[in-house]
Amino acid sequence: MFRELINQPIDPIPVEYTHTLSRLENEPDYSLTCLGIAMLKHRVENYRGITGVYKNYNDETNCVADAFSRLEKCNDVPTFCYYTYSQVDDDPDLKAKIKEKGLEIKEPIGALIKQKADVKCVAVFHPEKNFGAIFINSRDNRYYHLLISFLSLLLPNLFKDKELTDTDYNLIKALSKNDKNAFVQRVQESVKPYIMEFRRIMLGVLIKAMHEVKIESALNDVNDYRSRIEDTRRRLTELIASLKNSIVQYEGLKATEYMDKPEEDLVDYLSTNPMVHNLHVDGNTLSFCVATLLNNYNVDSWNTFAQRGFIFDGDYNRDLLEAFKSEDNRKLLLNNIFNESPEFAVKMAGNYNLNIYDNHLACSRHFDYQQQDPLFKDYVANPHIELFACLGGYEDRVEEALEERNFVGAIELCCASAGSVNLDETTQVFRPFLGWIMSSRNKILHRRDGVDMTPEEALVYLAEKEKEAE
Repeated sequence: MFRELINQPIDPIPVEYTHTLSRLENEPDYSLTCLGIAMLKHRVENYRGITGVYKNYNDETNCVADAFSRLEKCNDVPTFCYYTYSQVDDDPDLKAKIKEKGLEIKEPIGALIKQKADVKCVAVFHPEKNFGAIFINSRDNRYYHLLISFLSLLLPNLFKDKELTDTDYNLIKALSKNDKNAFVQRVQESVKPYIMEFRRIMLGVLIKAMHEVKIESALNDVNDYRSRIEDTRRRLTELIASLKNSIVQYEGLKATEYMDKPEEDLVDYLSTNPMVHNLHVDGNTLSFCVATLLNNYNVDSWNTFAQRGFIFDGDYNRDLLEAFKSEDNRKLLLNNIFNESPEFAVKMAGNYNLNIYDNHLACSRHFDYQQQDPLFKDYVANPHIELFACLGGYEDRVEEALEERNFVGAIELCCASAGSVNLDETTQVFRPFLGWIMSSRNKILHRRDGVDMTPEEALVYLAEKEKEAE
């Protein structure tokens, strides 16, 4: 049961989509909203979210009374109410009153919470309406995250025709874990079928913002021309002609609701690109992270380093794992990462902000990738971006592509930059990068056959392979 709050929709679910859904009043985080999308979107036609409330009262009786009032208003949208209270009532008829309203009590849920935490909890549902409620004598978010895992028991009608799958069970079990990462990853797995839909929604907002800026610019031109007409009659004929042209542009932009070819290509590309994660739109700026492999470095430079031997000296300004305090081990691993046909590739991450109206590219140093997505725990930040917010010469090429409205090309260049390291910037960039690799306990290395390994596991694999070859 994790206490951490999920403060934004889980990638790839866009906030633009969650804004179209019903959510609990005072919902403490996005956990139920994301759970509902993952479990109900394919079960409920024209899914519109989960309505209801998250509310605290002094006593249990008031919680129940509020639930009764919401039960009467329950409509086609699934309703879930979560009540916390500080004072346990001694009303012996409270459960009887609940049953009189046609609600059924899920006794095993209450018994589980009593066993786990010695906290009173009553879970109820309506057998005909899509209405479920929790009454619990605690405001601890851990119990909230655990109790929403019983969604299928509290809204059983929604699961009659489509029973729980293994994916659903894995998602539910993740809510009982001690940190939120397992739940985040299970949601991401469950919503993969909707990635194209979600990214189209988000990118539609971006394209609309771009169009609005164009319209505003055309309107400013119109106003400017009008002002100049008032100032001088000498250029009246010329200005009237320009004014008419701008008005035509303005009305044409105002009327259009469709994407042109470059915009359509952008939407299609981002909807299917597995390297692009955590898409966000803010005005004209598209922000995203890239997860890729190290695939662009100067092999000749590495061969020179390896022949001279100084690159293996252990001077990486980093405390290495015990296994890599041996120069022989450093040589064995690094020579199998940096060569023309490497056994392992480093899993690389980069972050990007593209203003596709002003044709500008930016990135952030010391970016917290894991906060964006637990996936990035097993990735190494591109050292140029991490240390200097530098894109290694890709900036001009990206901005040139944006100017040409080659949005797909601009993002492909960003992906390429994430997988590039300049070995010749040895002291400033490459040595720290090697230190990050040989001090990591995460699965940051991707073997050519598709297996991910930690650097220590890779070292063992390579050593065993050498023995077998002898």
